[in-house]
Amino acid sequence: MSQWATRCVVLLSALALATQVFHLLRGDFVHPSRRHSEQPVAPQDPPLPEAVRNKVIGLVVSQKQPSLANNLLQLSTNTHFNARSVRISRDPAAAKTDSVNSRRFSHFRCVGDDNNPEGRRERICVFENVCYDTTNSQWTYHVRGNSSRKPVLFDATNGERLEFYESRQDYQVGFVALSGFTEGSTDWWPTISTSPSPAVQSPESTVVLDSLHALFHLAVHDDNLGHLLWEEMAALWYGMIRLNAFSDELVPMHMLGSLPDRKLNVKFRTAFMPAITPKDPVSFNDYMKKTVAKQRAATHVCFDQLMAGGNMLRFFQSHGWHNQGHEPLFYSLRNRILKHHGIDPEVVPKTHRIVFTNKTETLKKNIDGGLAKNRGIANLRELVQHVQTKYPDVDVQVVEWQKLSIKKQLDLMHSTTIFITPSGGVSTLLPFLPEGGHAIILDYFERKGEAYYGTQAGTSVSMEAPMWNHFPFIKKLYYQVWGSQDFVSDIPGKSVEDVDWRYEASVKVDFERMDKLIEAAFEDMEP
Repeated sequence: MSQWATRCVVLLSALALATQVFHLLRGDFVHPSRRHSEQPVAPQDPPLPEAVRNKVIGLVVSQKQPSLANNLLQLSTNTHFNARSVRISRDPAAAKTDSVNSRRFSHFRCVGDDNNPEGRRERICVFENVCYDTTNSQWTYHVRGNSSRKPVLFDATNGERLEFYESRQDYQVGFVALSGFTEGSTDWWPTISTSPSPAVQSPESTVVLDSLHALFHLAVHDDNLGHLLWEEMAALWYGMIRLNAFSDELVPMHMLGSLPDRKLNVKFRTAFMPAITPKDPVSFNDYMKKTVAKQRAATHVCFDQLMAGGNMLRFFQSHGWHNQGHEPLFYSLRNRILKHHGIDPEVVPKTHRIVFTNKTETLKKNIDGGLAKNRGIANLRELVQHVQTKYPDVDVQVVEWQKLSIKKQLDLMHSTTIFITPSGGVSTLLPFLPEGGHAIILDYFERKGEAYYGTQAGTSVSMEAPMWNHFPFIKKLYYQVWGSQDFVSDIPGKSVEDVDWRYEASVKVDFERMDKLIEAAFEDMEP
């Protein structure tokens, strides 16, 4: 190499080194090995004035993620298990089983505990080729009669179980539970029949339904949005994903009574169920009558695929473990609901908005049988005025959610950056905040401890935290409470010490403590 060429190389190397040092000092240096895989970091803008800071948001919009069903979870495109399962005859001379003969016998597959009958609380299953006898209202599961019975459960204490149910003193324990709120009364199971399915034996009197159907039940909390949406209706969505049985043609069949006709239940069902399936939920008994009526003399209805179970309690402290690993299920359902209502889940607002919940219609029976407000903000008017004064450039709204349509509720939530609310059903709009948004939720104080809820005496209880802790895209801040000084009795004539602090008291918010939480939310959303 010539002397001139050597000098050029040295000069270029020095220039490159100087350039790297310059970028390093400026804070936007990117190592050469990473320049093709990462975007350079943009220089930071100068600090914003306080008034502007309170108005402008720096939420970062993530890149579009791959389609959930097609790429992320790799769900099968064939919704029929039979068509994608091992079905091989041991007789080499046997002809290939056709689609009709494949319905001769039943099969099932589950997610949940195979070693404990009590696992029915968490167990969710898809049954293939099970039938309903309309003459005696009995479900049948069909097995070969010329072979020994096969275990359906491997009880770790009592050994193999050969039936889908067990007899207890007062009732029978089924294989799956259709509701998380009741003990035994909503259990479901089929009876084992040692004969081929009527779909093959007596097709002239059998109706075969080939699309995915599901059994579900709406329990006593059928007007509480949290339980109704995120536990009971959502169990259908969770089940399809968990069992790799996803279908856009799912038919939800409500068992153990007609569909509730209460105003709030109908409102919530109409708004949210179409995001899970385009098929309207039906009352099972009515559906059977209409199905049988289509085929004269039909006595059996057989299901190619029937999903049942999986309706688990998720909000109680004692059941928070039900939510472990289910974060993608919650996120995907939240996005489907927003899209169903014409809202882009990935869009974030450009300006701040603080929304307070005003619980004006929360009258419930108290422990003495009367009516009382519960879990409100006792000094809401004063608190809102304080926040408006402290942040004059921020849009601050007080909302009575029950007066808005679901579409308007979702639009408002998805354009809100700080949501301040009591706990309870009204807080269950929280998942529809934009990604990176903040929720400030008021606790209640547990004085005695409650085994049913799994709460400990002497603790500030974040009522829905076992569920919300699994929504990582929303930041949760909890306003904790520590004694009678934090409450106001909602029962006229009763002191705060004489009422139930979970059901019969509202929180008296300390402005200074709330200011710290609001400021923490603002700072966390800074660019």
